[in-house]
Amino acid sequence: MARYHMGINLGHERSVAVVKDGEISVAIEQERLDRQKYSLGYLQQAPGNAAQMQLPAEAIRYCLDACGIAMSDLATISANMPGQDHATRILRRTLPPEVASKIHQIPSHHLAHACSAYYPSGFEEALVLVVDATGSTTAAHRTESYTLYEGRKQTLSTLHSETVTAHLAGLSTLGFLYEYITRKAGFVNDIGNSLQHAEAGKLMGLAPFGKAQPNLHPWIHTSKDSFSLKIPAYDIFLEVAALEKQYDTHEGKPYLRPYLVDLAYKVQHELEQALLHLVGLAVQKTGLRKLCIAGGVGLNSVANYQLLTQLELEDIFIFPAAGDSGIAAGCALWGYYAIDYGQKRVPLKQATLGRSYGEAETIQALHDFNHEVAVEQLTSEEMVVRCAQALAKGHIIARFEGGSEYGPRALGHRSILADPTYCRMKDIVNARVKFREAFRPFAPVIPLESVAQVFEQPVAAPFMLLVSHIKPEFHHQIPAITHIDGTGRVQTVTESDNLFFYALCYQLVQERQSVPVLLNTSFNVAGQPIVETPAEAISTFLKTDIDFLAIDNCWITKRHQPVLDYEAHLSRVSPSQMPSGLPVVVPAVTDLMKRLDRALFFGETTTCPWSMEELKKLSAQGGRFKETSLLFCKSPFYGSLQTQLSDQVILLLDPLGQSMLVDLTEKVAPQTYSYEEVKLLLAVLQASREPLEELRVDRQLTTQEFREKIQWAQAQLNHYALPPNEIEWEPLPDDQSFSNSTSTLAPFADESFSAWHVLGGLRDRLKRLGYTAENICSLLGI
Repeated sequence: MARYHMGINLGHERSVAVVKDGEISVAIEQERLDRQKYSLGYLQQAPGNAAQMQLPAEAIRYCLDACGIAMSDLATISANMPGQDHATRILRRTLPPEVASKIHQIPSHHLAHACSAYYPSGFEEALVLVVDATGSTTAAHRTESYTLYEGRKQTLSTLHSETVTAHLAGLSTLGFLYEYITRKAGFVNDIGNSLQHAEAGKLMGLAPFGKAQPNLHPWIHTSKDSFSLKIPAYDIFLEVAALEKQYDTHEGKPYLRPYLVDLAYKVQHELEQALLHLVGLAVQKTGLRKLCIAGGVGLNSVANYQLLTQLELEDIFIFPAAGDSGIAAGCALWGYYAIDYGQKRVPLKQATLGRSYGEAETIQALHDFNHEVAVEQLTSEEMVVRCAQALAKGHIIARFEGGSEYGPRALGHRSILADPTYCRMKDIVNARVKFREAFRPFAPVIPLESVAQVFEQPVAAPFMLLVSHIKPEFHHQIPAITHIDGTGRVQTVTESDNLFFYALCYQLVQERQSVPVLLNTSFNVAGQPIVETPAEAISTFLKTDIDFLAIDNCWITKRHQPVLDYEAHLSRVSPSQMPSGLPVVVPAVTDLMKRLDRALFFGETTTCPWSMEELKKLSAQGGRFKETSLLFCKSPFYGSLQTQLSDQVILLLDPLGQSMLVDLTEKVAPQTYSYEEVKLLLAVLQASREPLEELRVDRQLTTQEFREKIQWAQAQLNHYALPPNEIEWEPLPDDQSFSNSTSTLAPFADESFSAWHVLGGLRDRLKRLGYTAENICSLLGI
């Protein structure tokens, strides 16, 4: 009897998948059904509260219906979200009580990613790399950054797990560092009124327009024979801010500003080098030469190709839904292997894991749009010929067939097609349909047996997750898919796994000669999810300037819109401004970084090039990362700086604003403190005698006044269950007024007082008696 396992992703990109006896039967992103891009699922009354996340109800029903089962038929149900994982608690709160015993907790976010990458790979043994912005957060407030696994048969074992302090993860992981520059370049998708989703794939496309700037500081540091990377978040923050101050004109699109183009190049290059180091070391230690990849960074197809070729790997498998939508499949596979002790391994050859729509649903959709479209029924062979003829004339076709693809790449079942041999076809598709940034490339499709003829690529890439070099002699033949650096994000197809695309590539050769390459992009417009149903396909077709729509074997045209030729459309396309990096190699901005650091933490704001308003904004954004610095380690704090004060209490540092102590258990409400109060709290927490005395002297406090301050700080720390070490107090000096120099210097006779203690106390008392700084120095012989 078949055993079904359901997995649910409850982070961003909510999704659901069902595994049947070791094979992914169906998988769908919630956004395809509710039509809300990325479909975060926060309840309206609790925006941003992960514990109140809604289940992707439409996706759950979709998957159950596709399998013809009920919830009670499932063997296991597991879910996950990054950060603090509330998924199991949410399932138990919202699913029917009768399935409570089927709910299981997957150990970690990265393990879910690893399951999605390894088990469908078809590899008996392989390395598994999981790398993203953030994984699971442990009880010790550490967040997964990247993890390497060894996969051997049915077993996954951890080779190395790298974690970072959770509240510093925002600029301390590979994924978040890449997202930081992505956001600076303006590549974000607004979700509601307060949330944004970074679109890192756009930065990957921007990077080749930039160049290396050798005078900038390295951002990602590797060590020989070590899997650990150092990412000095504070230094990166300072350098980006300094470059922005030096070179940003604040005019036009951010991604067209040259310094940001060069930063795109820099972060892409350093990411590639870091991954090469990690995987190269893993290959060396394990001897494994096949690699599986998942996690959001796994969608960086440029880096994937570098890993394959530079390390001379035997093969590579990247899960098509490598981002968090793929967590659902990983959870379901984990249920099969870890809970049900399954043994079957089924290679994933197609990403078309959505349910198919029957003829009746297509007919109903056509009927609903009857007054706007005309339909001609063709055979499969006739459809291939008709599409090739139209493409060869410069027309644009939308293709819809079977189940939708799982993940962000359209691979032929929800695609927009064009002929890449036309010189300006990329501009025309952008202007007529996609409305996206002009510099971004479109993807080539080619039969697997022909890939080595055109591309420098030794393996299959069925999920469009490798960017390989196009051989120079073909650049002019297929300009619409040749990127600025001579590369293309390849999709290879076979006759058995993608018959329509396979036949169309070769039919195009007959129609216009040249190579069997097709231009493919997703069937949606910018900012919207890829279409899911026949009705959505027709609606999007009518709302865009696509020439023809092919739903299965239905050839669809618009009744009231003439089809124009390539030249007519070309006459309407205006030239687009393309990005470029800085014209010269720029000098280091280290001095500007230092001035910013001194302004933020040492109060040196008078001659600072940033206004106080700008400094306060920068302080709130980057002050918390100070402890990560390798270049500006000097601290204004009295002792070492570490903002994770215990497993459950953290300090969110904002030197020019209000810093905050946060109890992660939420037993104590967060409290805000001034910068001077933070200094005192940290000094008292460490309870080191000399720093405390230095702090007292700097504050110009008497011993009694300082004791009162310390008692306040102790009370604050005790409130957060942060008891400082006991402070051994020395006897207080006489606090009476002094009438002459002899009595003033009398405390020196008591050896129980340190020099710092005495001088500080004397200075304070003399000041209260009206002595000037000059009088005090003269009196003390200084």
